[in-house]
Parts: sequence; structure tokens; C-alpha cells
Amino acid sequence: MSHEFPLEGIRVVDASQGIAGPSAGMLLAQYGADVIKVEPREGDWSRSLTAGASAMTSMAIANNLGKRSIAFDLKHPQGAQLLRQLASRADVFIENFRTGVMERLGFDYARMCAYNPNVVYLSVTGFGQRGPMRQQPATDAILQAFSGMMGVNKGREDGLPHRLECWPVDIASGVYAFQAVAMALYARRDSGRGRYIDASLLQGSIGLQTVRVVDHVLAGGASAGGGAFPVGTFRTADGWVNLSVLKDALWPPFCRMIGRPDMADDPSLATLAGRRARAAEVMQIANEVFCRRPTEHWCAEMRAAGILNERVNTYDDMLAHPQTEAVGLFTWSEQAAVGRVPHPNLPGVQPLEPDTPRARAPRIGEHTRVILAELGYDEAAVRRLLDQAVVFEPAQAPAG
Repeated sequence: MSHEFPLEGIRVVDASQGIAGPSAGMLLAQYGADVIKVEPREGDWSRSLTAGASAMTSMAIANNLGKRSIAFDLKHPQGAQLLRQLASRADVFIENFRTGVMERLGFDYARMCAYNPNVVYLSVTGFGQRGPMRQQPATDAILQAFSGMMGVNKGREDGLPHRLECWPVDIASGVYAFQAVAMALYARRDSGRGRYIDASLLQGSIGLQTVRVVDHVLAGGASAGGGAFPVGTFRTADGWVNLSVLKDALWPPFCRMIGRPDMADDPSLATLAGRRARAAEVMQIANEVFCRRPTEHWCAEMRAAGILNERVNTYDDMLAHPQTEAVGLFTWSEQAAVGRVPHPNLPGVQPLEPDTPRARAPRIGEHTRVILAELGYDEAAVRRLLDQAVVFEPAQAPAG
């Protein structure tokens, strides 16, 4: 065990698909755990979404980094036996099937405990294990709608609810789930037993919005909308800039910057509450002024005035920025079928080293033979399983 890889020696069976469950497994792998990705023949359904080739999509790569993959037919009796063998050796088991599915398949927590009482069992669902929506399928977008996230993310131009396009609910739920698993492993050192962890996208979606929900209640159902004003994104002559007048003391320099010193002298605008009461008027004036000059002009002016701001970058802008390079934000690594792609070096996680196992995502069934050998299957037994379509391996070597 080391500070960099404290989970070395921990064995994880990740039977989840999509983003939330797999991202929790990915984090366990990045901290040193041996994570075996269990997939059907066609692979995790995320292998058919987003950009990529040969089932190596951006979603599949990002959320399965550092794992090994075995592919088999879980509905085949011998496939089910393989999962039992893997689960019996696991420290952690991850699944995100609908409520009741694992029980029907015989891999619910109660039955798994009978042969592996030390297992930390992570179950990720959409709406939780109880209630009228427990059987309802869910995605990141569905939970953004249900949780109120879209309701507070209304476009300034159109007034319509908008979805955040970076899967925040899935990612947050995966991080919360990883945290719970890590703490369960820590507690197991003294108790000697595993535990069942019930995690849901519903919980993750609300965890992201704690301040906004509390603010809504304290404001009597009409959220104050934050602690700064004006705040938001403004079109400039050549792009967009985001800014925040965080304190009342910054309001006069903001007014002088946009050429409206008269507004600084208006006592009704001197406080946050006063500016919010005239929000439409203030925003209209700011919009009219910002569009007259380029982004860099405004950024320089606001930096000089002490006003928080930043230009709105594209991903190309961000990837090429010297700050991104200075902090080593990304490691680029070769991935089968698609070539070199960037991977973020996550907070608190040991930076990736290019083209090492931690920096590679597996193809479907890439490690099927190796994992079967670890379970005691000889070459003849592996060949029989392949011939009977119980297990699967990649059809061809990766490109490059």
C-alpha cells in the first residue's frame, strides 16, 4: 500500500454500464485497485454512444480507464457460474441494474454475502430502491429534469430550461459512490465485514444542488439566485465573457468601466438587493455595452478593476491554454482503434503516465483469456467456452 495507490491488492468486479457505476469503478482503478469490467458480447452500452470507433467511444474510454475487461453471456449457466467465481473473490462488486434484476439473476447482496461476507456491494439506481419510481429507468438528463436542475438553469435569452451537456448527475453520483465504497473498505479493516451501499442518481443530483435547494426554502420558494449581481455571461464584439460583481464595493468600478458612473451614484443600486430589484434594467445596459468591444478588452479592464471574469473558451481554447500546460491538466495516451486522446489528471489522484495500464481503457473482452486463467481455466477449457459462445474476446488486434 502507498499514498499514491492505497487500493493496491483490492479486487473489484464492475458489472455496471453507462457512466455513474463505471466512473466509480474507474476511480477505484486509478487508486490502484484491480478492476475487472464485466461486459456482454456487445459491450457496455456506453460503447455505442459519443465519438469513437470499434466500440472505443469517448464515454467508454473515460469511464473504464485502468480496468481489465472480460466478456461473457450472463444468461448462460456457465456465464452465471463465471460471475459467481469472480464475485466470490471480490472485495467490491458494482452493479447498476434496475431494482430487482440482480435478485432475479441470483446476484443480490443477500445471496452474495452467503459466499462472500466481506464484499462491499455497490448498487447504483436511477431513483433509489423504494418508492413509486423505483422501477423507472433514468438517465442524467431525466434526473436533471426531475431534480429541478433544469428549472434553475434557464437561458437568459429564451427563458427555457436547459440541460447541462457534461453529464454532471452521472459524474457526481459516481464520485459519491466511490467515496462511499472507499469509506466502507476503510471501515472493513476493523469490522472484518463488507456492507451494502445504495446509491442513486437522484441522490447525486440533489447533492450537486444543496445550496440552491436550501436557498430556495429560505427564500420562501423564490430563490435569491446567488450572492452576486450583476453576474453571468455577456456577448462581446468577438465572443463571450463571464463575470461576477461579487461585492457591493465592486459595483462603482464596474459602473465606471462600462461608462455609466451615474449608476454608481444611484443609492438604489448600491446594494445587492437593490440591483436585483432592477435586474432587467441593469442587464440590458450591460448587454448593450459589452457587445461594443472585444473580449480581451473587457477581460483586461475587469482584471484591473478587481472584478472576477474569464473569457468563455471552447475546448480547443482550453486545451491550448498555457495554464492547462503549466498544471499538467491532461495526459495524452494511446487508445486502441482511436489513437491518442487526453485524460484529465484528477484532483488528489496520482497523475497518469502515458501508455501504462492506468492510462488505457480495455476493448470488449480484451482480458478474457487472462482472467479465466486466473480463475483456473486451462487453454482447453477456455477454448470450449469460446466455441460455445459463453465468453468472448476481441475479434482482432487493436489498430496501431
